Amino acid sequence: MMNTIDFKETQRFRIWWAWLTVLALNVLFIYAFVQQIIFDIPFGSKPASDLGLILIGIIPFIFLFILLSIKLKTRINNSGIYYRFYPFQFTETLIEWHELRDAYLREYNSFHEYGGWGIRIGTAKTGKAINTSASCNTGLQLQFTDGKLLLIGTKKPDDIKLIIDAVMASGKINRRI
Repeated sequence: MMNTIDFKETQRFRIWWAWLTVLALNVLFIYAFVQQIIFDIPFGSKPASDLGLILIGIIPFIFLFILLSIKLKTRINNSGIYYRFYPFQFTETLIEWHELRDAYLREYNSFHEYGGWGIRIGTAKTGKAINTSASCNTGLQLQFTDGKLLLIGTKKPDDIKLIIDAVMASGKINRRI
């Protein structure tokens, strides 16, 4: 009988250039708002109406809100692996142990293998990936019984390795390669 498994990890979106871009856009629209609406000095050579400026200025704040809310929550317990990528997944996904043929840690390059970060669809060779950061280059590679692949990024590879080793030793994942 395997001991109780209880692993939890929450990762935030940490792509610096995305944050820099969104923050710069917000600063620009705050500046435009203050100049045109508060000081009554038109912003630019062909200024938008005050209402237009306000409506356009909402967009960078929406992007900022989305960046602030992006997080990948991963839980592993005796039932299997749970994950949810906020705010894009409305419910948590459960992968039960019996659905897997294999599970192991591997290093990867999200940009080269999957074209970026987030919920990504790679090739038939790489499968899908879910990750939040360029600095996270280790993932839990899952191979399903139907051959499909899913990689879940982690910043706690040592903790996950212990769990996967225990799961494999318990026979919860039957390697049928």
